[in-house]
Amino acid sequence: MKTDKFSYKVFFERVFDPIALYRTREKARPVDVGGIVFFDVNPAYERVMKVKRGDIIGRSFLEVWPMAEERWASIVADSVNQGRTMRCEGESRDTRSYLEAIAFPLSEDMAAAIFQDRTEWKRSDDALKRHQEELRALATRLTLSEENTRRAIATDLHDQMGYKLVSLLNRLRALQGRALPPGAGDEVRDLIADTERIIAGSRDLIFELSPPILKEIGLNPALETLAGNLLEPRGIRWKFSARGEMDKFCVDDAICVLLYRMTRELLLNVIKHSEATQVMVTVNRGPGRITVIVEDNGRGFPRNFNLLEPPYAGHVTDSREGLVHGFGLFSIRERLLPIGGSLKVISEPGAGAMVVMSCPLTLRPEQAEEAQ
Repeated sequence: MKTDKFSYKVFFERVFDPIALYRTREKARPVDVGGIVFFDVNPAYERVMKVKRGDIIGRSFLEVWPMAEERWASIVADSVNQGRTMRCEGESRDTRSYLEAIAFPLSEDMAAAIFQDRTEWKRSDDALKRHQEELRALATRLTLSEENTRRAIATDLHDQMGYKLVSLLNRLRALQGRALPPGAGDEVRDLIADTERIIAGSRDLIFELSPPILKEIGLNPALETLAGNLLEPRGIRWKFSARGEMDKFCVDDAICVLLYRMTRELLLNVIKHSEATQVMVTVNRGPGRITVIVEDNGRGFPRNFNLLEPPYAGHVTDSREGLVHGFGLFSIRERLLPIGGSLKVISEPGAGAMVVMSCPLTLRPEQAEEAQ
């Protein structure tokens, strides 16, 4: 017993973290916070909490800390009432620090609580979260800025190269109708065919850079055209459906750009990685929100796929392509978060996958200004 007592005292007095022992005034249950009384505290508790042991022993928690947050007393009462370890954390006005407390019962009428100062950790965690939010916002702005650049290049190609090529084609066609030297007619026909192919290629390039249909007609037709252009040449069957009137639930141009680019990434992922034979693209519009769903019948994701932990969450695979696939989904989620959006993946191995992107119809004023 002497050894036990000595060990208890050594631990209790020399441990760096504040420790308090409490007893209950009554054995009746449930114990309320007013029935928690200080039985003993270690030197670290006196130092950190700035109290003297002799001033608090025998007094209730509320008598010692009348202005303290309720959580610090409740955790002790709950540990006694429920007979198990309890944990909480939060700001402490009395100590001007961020504390973590772990309370556990010692007997029917006694409990202990260990307090740890997590102020520096909290500051670091808050700073990390701020930096993450800034990086997410930057990624979103980068996508929108990239689209503005794409649109400017596409406009220049259309206005300059496009008109010149069409003018050249018209001149060649006019030349074809004239009397030409022997063999020249065949050469003109070849030039016309080549020019037509160049024009078609330039239109494809312009659409790839920034589809005019997205700005001129809207997101729904743009996504439907996108699905056809990407999936049909690969022999993948596809369907498109939409709910909610476009005129009634208007979407900001910047939101349309983001959803279009992200849907394109998802469709390319399906083509490259899923081995799907059928794809369904759905757009749902409602009060204040728009959702785009891309569903395929491919091989799906691993059971432990998880997008919550960056940057390689969900990549339980040795395949480099699988790694890129998962990172692309994570990138989409990170760009949706700053605008109040979300990404959800529903999948079973071998049973396909459904990726759901949801976000507000409009940007916040400050975001809309940055998107210009």
